[in-house]
Amino acid sequence: MSRILLLEDDLSLINGLTFAFQKAGFELDIARTVKEADTAWTEGKYYLLILDVSLPDGSYSCQ
Repeated sequence: MSRILLLEDDLSLINGLTFAFQKAGFELDIARTVKEADTAWTEGKYYLLILDVSLPDGSYSCQ
C-alpha cells in the first residue's frame, strides 16, 4: 500500500482528505506544521507529499 504525507492545518480538510484517501486504498499520515512534515518527510517512506499553500509556521521546501 502507498503512503501519503498530508501537510495541512485545517481539521475539516484533514478529515475529508483522510476519508477520501483511505477509501482509495492509501495509508495517510498527517503533519500539521512545517516542522512535523520536515521530520516525517526525511524518513523517506512516502509515495506522495500533499502540501497546504498557507501554514502558520511558514512554507515547506522539500530538500
